[in-house]
Amino acid sequence: MSQRHAVPSEDFWTITPISFETPDGWSARQTATHLAYLTVDDEEGTNCGIMWKRVSAQFDLDLVTRAAIGALKATDPDAKVGVSRKGLLHGRPSYLRVAEITVGDDARRKGQLYTAFFGPRFGEDRPVELFEIIGHFEVEHEHRLQEIRDIIASFRFDLRPRSAVESA
Repeated sequence: MSQRHAVPSEDFWTITPISFETPDGWSARQTATHLAYLTVDDEEGTNCGIMWKRVSAQFDLDLVTRAAIGALKATDPDAKVGVSRKGLLHGRPSYLRVAEITVGDDARRKGQLYTAFFGPRFGEDRPVELFEIIGHFEVEHEHRLQEIRDIIASFRFDLRPRSAVESA
C-alpha cells in the first residue's frame, strides 16, 4: 500500500517563516535567487539581498565563515575587511563581516555587509536552513550601512504554527 505525505509536516518542512522591516525609501521584492531583494528607490548600487539554502546538518558557523571569506577573496583579492566577527543575532550564533570591495568595469569601491546564521534545527540528522543577508552601498552613502544593519536586526523567524487556511 502506498503512503501519503504532507508538506509541510514534521517530516517535510518548507522554509521557516520569516519577517523583516525595511527603512523608509527602500523597496522589497522576491527574485529567482533571493527570498527578498531590497533596493533604495532612485539610488543605483544600494541593495540588500536575503538568501536561503538548505545545507547538511554538519555545517557549522566556522565552515560558513571560512567559505564566505574565501568567496570574498576569490571575487576581490583586494577587498578590505574592516569587521569580521561571530556574535549573536536574537540569540542565534551568527557571523558578520563589513568590507570595502571593488565592483564593476569602472572599479568603483563599495561597502558590503554580510551576515550568516542558521534557522531552527529540527533534529541533529536533518538538514538546516542557512540564511545569508548581503547588503551593498556606495562608499559615499555610508549612512546606508546603518540601514542595512537595521534590516538585519529586524529579521525574525515566525515559529507560530499556521493553520491550513493561513498557509493556503
